[in-house]
Amino acid sequence: MKFLHPNTTLLFKQMGMVLGLFFISRCLFFSINQAYFQDVQLSDFLRFSFYSLRFDFSTLGILNGLYLAMLILPVSWSVSTTWIKAWQFWFLPVNGIALLFDLADIGYFPYVRKRMTSEVFHLIGTKSDFLDLLPSYLLQFWYVVLAIFVIIVLLFRFNQFLIRKKGASDKLPFRIAFLFQWLLTLSLCFLMIRGGFQLRPIQTSTALLYCSSNQVPLVVNSPFQIIHSFEQHRLSRMNDYPPDKLTQLFNPIRNYSGAARMRKDNVVVIILESFGKAYTGLGGRTSCTPFLDSLMQKSLVFNRAFSNAYSSADGVPAVLMGWPHLIPESWMYSPYADNSFESISSLLRRQGYSTAFFHGGSNGTMNFDAFALSAGYQKYVGRKEYGNDADYDGTWGIWDGPFLQFTAAQLSKLKAPFHASIFTLSSHEPFKLPASFNDSAIQAAKGIERGIRYTDRCLKAFFDAVSETDWFANTWFVLTADHPFLATQDKQGYYNTNMGLYSIPVVFFHPSHAESGRVVSTVFQQIDILPTLMDLMNYPDSFYALGSSGLDSNRQAWAFNQLDQHIQFLSDNLILTYEDTSFQSYFNFESDSLMHFPLKEQDSLFNRVRLQYQAIRQTMINDLIDNRHSIKTRQQLN
Repeated sequence: MKFLHPNTTLLFKQMGMVLGLFFISRCLFFSINQAYFQDVQLSDFLRFSFYSLRFDFSTLGILNGLYLAMLILPVSWSVSTTWIKAWQFWFLPVNGIALLFDLADIGYFPYVRKRMTSEVFHLIGTKSDFLDLLPSYLLQFWYVVLAIFVIIVLLFRFNQFLIRKKGASDKLPFRIAFLFQWLLTLSLCFLMIRGGFQLRPIQTSTALLYCSSNQVPLVVNSPFQIIHSFEQHRLSRMNDYPPDKLTQLFNPIRNYSGAARMRKDNVVVIILESFGKAYTGLGGRTSCTPFLDSLMQKSLVFNRAFSNAYSSADGVPAVLMGWPHLIPESWMYSPYADNSFESISSLLRRQGYSTAFFHGGSNGTMNFDAFALSAGYQKYVGRKEYGNDADYDGTWGIWDGPFLQFTAAQLSKLKAPFHASIFTLSSHEPFKLPASFNDSAIQAAKGIERGIRYTDRCLKAFFDAVSETDWFANTWFVLTADHPFLATQDKQGYYNTNMGLYSIPVVFFHPSHAESGRVVSTVFQQIDILPTLMDLMNYPDSFYALGSSGLDSNRQAWAFNQLDQHIQFLSDNLILTYEDTSFQSYFNFESDSLMHFPLKEQDSLFNRVRLQYQAIRQTMINDLIDNRHSIKTRQQLN
């Protein structure tokens, strides 16, 4: 033992302590969020906890590599009490912050269905959102706050005990053995960070070796996910088909001009925060949207519609620009955010439309003000432009009630024809309502139902107001959701997982159009909204769109969504699932919507749907890399 550095035992005990606290955090994460892992038994969890050591050790290596190196330096003064205590100012904050993020994910996970990534710092960096939301989240997730406090106290107290029990001598002569031990420790730390001797260091996707994609959050930890997500995600080009063959399989150029002239109706797109299909009259559950349900009776409705995203930052671009969530980070924070996209606004502005984006949120929320300008909107109207913080909800922005009334008045000031997008916010966590709102039944509702019922009531008041205007009769209103509420608890299971997790309403309403009162049951997705609008209006020019018009009886009806590496593709009642580029399984959506029974026989229908998916994905990825998702950029590059 005399050849063993005196601080080595201390290091082993400290690393073991942090590993133990990570295990406690994982147990809390699983027990509190067990509703989202109903297929995981206790034995599975224990098995996952064993495999998670690979990721926990990697995290420890990254966080504590410098500390390991400095605490066992092969010099005599490295065992001094002063040196050891000084380095606790590195060890304790670094590991304490890591545990804080790991525990905070207990409350964050239900809303994103994955471990935190570096994107959380974009949210924190938006100061107006983070500071306003923090008090309500602290109250709602008081048990998470308590867990963080207890774990951090345990970290400090146990570490204090270990330091006191170190028992190292104050002086130690330099020995050549300590140099070899120091080099060996650094090598071991490097091996920990890589996660083993394999060719490439471990990533989040490595967890798929041990579990299915929806169980990955039980294997990895949040600090690991955050650290690895800082790497920018650039896509790799696909070359399955040559360009001429690819265009034959999937052509994103649309033209719906026909013989008739363009109908230059006004267009108002209303994106409703978290309005999942489950809470509407389409969902087969208890409806929270009596007004929207009544509007659907006289509208063009797509009752098998799905979102292409699981967050507002990606859902809004999917609706307004026709671009699905395709990469791990949100589109607005990706390397492709400055590409030239088509959008509803850019297409209509070419036809002389005035355009505006209305969102009652604090200016800068999720970069929507910058997004509106990049998507071709002439102006953005937010909380600042509203100009009356007496109606500020204290968290996200202006209550939907007053802001929608304000928006109704502003629409009448726009030069016709006009296009406006409206994004609501009161059906977002924490679902607070104005004290002056006097509907006791809605006030008494719980959680998301309270927020949706309130916004539905505000929506009715908005339509009551605009129905008195002279432009109302010549206007298309499109109503949909940015995404469903991911923390939905559906007793029948459909809206909790898989395709059901993305189910939304899509409604086209026109007071005097022949399509009113029609229900279309073919598969529809957010990115189909843009081309469907252009079809309804007989848009005179060709344009780029990954989606297609829901009115086209000859179209390829499909839906695509992606959560991290997990991909779902629905076409012809078949759902194909992939983990990144690797095909996993497929299901019959009509008879097995919960996706419990994977099909075995790969028949001609399967082969056709798989070919369709490969062509669509190659088009999406290569066009994103090459900035070819508009007519203009495609002409410039050809």
